[in-house]
Amino acid sequence: MKDDLEKFVHNNRDKFDTKTPDPAVLGRILEQMQVKKEVKPKGIVIPFRVIRWAAACLILAACGIVFWTLQKGPETDIVKTKAPVSTMVKNPAGDSVKKAQPAEVAKAEPTKRKSVDAVDEDLTIRKQVLFAKLKTERLSSEKRVMFAGLNNMESPASRITAASRVYKLKNAGNDVVDALVKTLNNDPNTNVRLAALDGLARFYRDDYVRKKLVASLEKQQDPLVQITLINLLTRMRESGILEELEKIVNDENTQKAVKDCAYSGIIQLRSS
Repeated sequence: MKDDLEKFVHNNRDKFDTKTPDPAVLGRILEQMQVKKEVKPKGIVIPFRVIRWAAACLILAACGIVFWTLQKGPETDIVKTKAPVSTMVKNPAGDSVKKAQPAEVAKAEPTKRKSVDAVDEDLTIRKQVLFAKLKTERLSSEKRVMFAGLNNMESPASRITAASRVYKLKNAGNDVVDALVKTLNNDPNTNVRLAALDGLARFYRDDYVRKKLVASLEKQQDPLVQITLINLLTRMRESGILEELEKIVNDENTQKAVKDCAYSGIIQLRSS
């Protein structure tokens, strides 16, 4: 079949070459074969550097406008104030009513406001006064308890405890010293007198206490109290007891231990 077709085309080639296509068809083909050129709109090309400079200029212009607007604003604020209120006062002479000037009102009704420092100072003073009052009351209470204990003749232990309470007192008044000296000179119990002497020794620097201790030496008859008192006055370098120590040394009724203590005291006081 294929060979017959080829033979037919070969034998009738001249006939085929005389045939031409329809001109309309050829025109359409040629028209489709032409390349259509796209018409691009013409524009202006702006470099990116120019755009950047333009943006910077716009920013600077905006900042200048804002600054100028702020500078042009009002420099002072208008504050509405109320007119001073005038008060009516009576004129004593004519019993008439007149308006008082603001200065007169301020003078008639002064307003005092304490500063923070003044308030703190006032509080500090109040605290000091309160503490001093509490301290005085506590001291008075301690003294009352001590006096009551020293006068409790039924219990030597209570009197010893009362004499020991003097250590709670920073300063001994003459009333406390007198009470302890009275106990030292008159109490029937040796331990109570020694406790009173120990309490007085705490304030040995006080001239009133030194004077009372020197006067108490000639009143003592208990050997233990005598020896303790002589040693205390000797350590205090109290030369006013030399005459009394010589009496003790020359007294035949004085115990040997007391004489030895008095003699040692004389040597120490004379050598100092």
